[in-house]
Amino acid sequence: MPRKPRSLKEEMDRVTAEHRERGSTWTEIAQEYQRRYRLNARQAFREAHRYTQERVVEEWKALWPSEPFSVRKLGSWEAWPGSAGNEPPLAGLNRLARIYGCRACDLVDGEDHTGSDQNANVARRRDIAPPPGAISLTFSDIRGILPVQPLPGPMPPEELRDREYERLVHAFTDWATQMNRRDVLALIGAAATSAYASPLLDRLDADESQRLSMAGADPSRVDDATLGHIEGVLRHCMSQEDALGPQATVATVLTQQHLVVSLLSSGVPEHMRGKTLSLLADIRRCTAWMLFNLNDFQGADYHYAQARNAAHQADDDAMCSMVLANWSQLATWRGDPRLGVEHALGALAWGQRAGSKLLTAYACDVGARAYAAVVRRSARGERRKDHTRCFRSVDQAQRELHGAGADDPGARLVPFYGEGQYLSTKTGCLLDTGDPAQALRLAATAAAGIDPAFVRNVAYIRLKTAQAHLQLRDIEEACEQLGEAAGLAGRNTSPRLVRSVVETRERLSPWHRTRSVAALDERLHALRLIA
Repeated sequence: MPRKPRSLKEEMDRVTAEHRERGSTWTEIAQEYQRRYRLNARQAFREAHRYTQERVVEEWKALWPSEPFSVRKLGSWEAWPGSAGNEPPLAGLNRLARIYGCRACDLVDGEDHTGSDQNANVARRRDIAPPPGAISLTFSDIRGILPVQPLPGPMPPEELRDREYERLVHAFTDWATQMNRRDVLALIGAAATSAYASPLLDRLDADESQRLSMAGADPSRVDDATLGHIEGVLRHCMSQEDALGPQATVATVLTQQHLVVSLLSSGVPEHMRGKTLSLLADIRRCTAWMLFNLNDFQGADYHYAQARNAAHQADDDAMCSMVLANWSQLATWRGDPRLGVEHALGALAWGQRAGSKLLTAYACDVGARAYAAVVRRSARGERRKDHTRCFRSVDQAQRELHGAGADDPGARLVPFYGEGQYLSTKTGCLLDTGDPAQALRLAATAAAGIDPAFVRNVAYIRLKTAQAHLQLRDIEEACEQLGEAAGLAGRNTSPRLVRSVVETRERLSPWHRTRSVAALDERLHALRLIA
């Protein structure tokens, strides 16, 4: 017999743990907290996660470092509608919903007047499905999809796997059709892609890894032509990722990665080992980059660490620089700019050691972004020092970029980096350090200088332009630029880019009744970026 909890905290810990083990959603657990402890919805969701108010503020700042938030503000939202509280805005509820894993409407204890609707009871009996785009999956939904009857009779493992796969595909397809949820297939595809790229696959044993890649490869025959072919596929995948987003390419890159791992584990010729390790580092780096754009930051962090290890084993200074530069961008994006600075300084040192001005320039570029993010979160006395470091780093990036020659040893790793991308970074630094007018003056030149093949980069300079207009309270132009970025997000369907578009739109909430914001919302809805 389990002992009685010694405190309310221990009791709540047990309630959450038991419900999660049973497969309850956060919404179901929060409803239990509301019933049992008489909490309002916002308090119930926080307690269901067993978060303190300080923990929620930390999560908020990690996701939106440029948006101020405090324990005091959260407390006032939780106290509403009491006299000591303040009504939370829709943008704030959307952010809390993301932290708590629920819908924004779940956080409001609104009144229910559906009883006055004569058709309400009829609609309930029809069990109407949610409108297109309104996806809310529960554990019960997923459990109900899967086939439960075992396949009849013994059969070989290969046939069993194929039959199980077919049943799973049919189950998901039938469910999506019956529920009339057009976004479900895309959701399943993105989830399956991220799961396939999970670090779990790297823990397969050698036999499983070899079967997963390309059985029958003969490592003793690995030569420059073989590695050149694999690298050619990788470059093609990266070009596709730039244009279409990570969902279209990550599976192919993972297959190439497992192939190279199997070759190394089986034993390539000694004179080819360094080149093979360098190629593995590049593939792992590209995998991490794609996971970053899939918003799988933990998976990206894992693959960057593996890429760095492979680059060190290969004694490839240029690759070390590139991996650390990309890793810096991830750290800054995740809300840890000091770690971003650390990685950028490492990238700078390795780029200089490799004799590559392009890689040195790119290291300074990502370092400037990290310093700008440090400025946003620093105490006032520290801001001037980091502000100076930010723009010194920007200026050094420009000098190194202009000094790079056609035969620069890092050119193949940074085909996207040029004057336009440098100016885009400087635009972002000016925004982060509080100079939107100067940022706006640079943005047009930056946009003109970025190769249109790099769709996501073009979209981000449009986003920065929109944010500059927003800071200057030019709402109509901000909506126009954000609409352009949204159109590009419809081509490159990177979840990171889509999230950036939606979060920028949330900052327009105070003007949601204006004609320009209403027109923007129609465009975002047509692109299926918002419900």
